[in-house]
Amino acid sequence: MSVSDTLCILRHEHASLDILFRRHQEMLVSHAWARAARLLTRYQERLTVHIRLEEKFLLPYCNNDGSGSSPRWGSHVYRTEHRKLEELVRAVIVRLTSARRRGVTPAMLIDLLDKERTLKHVVQHHHEREEKGLFTELHERLPLETRMELSKELLRVP
Repeated sequence: MSVSDTLCILRHEHASLDILFRRHQEMLVSHAWARAARLLTRYQERLTVHIRLEEKFLLPYCNNDGSGSSPRWGSHVYRTEHRKLEELVRAVIVRLTSARRRGVTPAMLIDLLDKERTLKHVVQHHHEREEKGLFTELHERLPLETRMELSKELLRVP
């Protein structure tokens, strides 16, 4: 499997995460609260797996390797963004859980969607950074064995 095949799978996973989150929001505006909550939990699980795979297989290769070609952003930037994404998803889950417990009002739904807009913005910015920076920079750096292992793990994600 080539580097571009592996990175293509990662880009596809980004798109799949976006679709899953959109389905969650469709359930919110349809007032299907339980289904919206299940989809959001599923989104959190998939995002967590995706982050762990990137941190295990990609981030070790995005620091300066002494070759003179320095990466645009170091691993600390991606890790910081990953922690922010995890924090935002948790905050959205807490808000939805609280709203469901008290009975979702239109004001609560608007508040929740506003919080989700922030999450979507950060996710979009992060995915763009990875696709234009990390994935492109790793095209030449990622060893075959790492690519194969990462691809195998990615293909296990339902």
